[in-house]
Amino acid sequence: MLWVLGALLALALAFFALLDGWYLVRVPCAVLRARLLQPPVRDLLAEQRFAGRVLPSDLDLLLHMNNARYLREADVARAAHLTRCGVLGALRALGGRAVLAASCARYRRSLRLLEPFEVEPPELPEDLQHWIAYNEASSQLLRAESGLSEAAKEQ
Repeated sequence: MLWVLGALLALALAFFALLDGWYLVRVPCAVLRARLLQPPVRDLLAEQRFAGRVLPSDLDLLLHMNNARYLREADVARAAHLTRCGVLGALRALGGRAVLAASCARYRRSLRLLEPFEVEPPELPEDLQHWIAYNEASSQLLRAESGLSEAAKEQ
């Protein structure tokens, strides 16, 4: 019986160490919390906040939050946001999936172990609107070069 407990402990440790287990647990928890405990938001661009805390698995060698973890937390917040706006449910009903096409991060300061933080989708500043317009123009050029049309994009 003790060997079964040891095997389960080793399996759990491997799950969290090798597969970033906290991420695989946090996303479903964030979606459930957004669906069951938070009010729906019908404006996709409305500012929302998602609270988090720096965990030991988030730290790098300098003992602050690893740069990649910031984007992971943004992904968890995005899942909660899409749930509250009803987009995730609509995609699921249509058999679709949410795909992140691009991301850009600007790091303002370090986050330390157990420090609380919030992810928020604020009003889009002018420089970000220009960046979005640039990405759309670049995508249109790439579609034209590859022979894809707008109709093919929508399929």
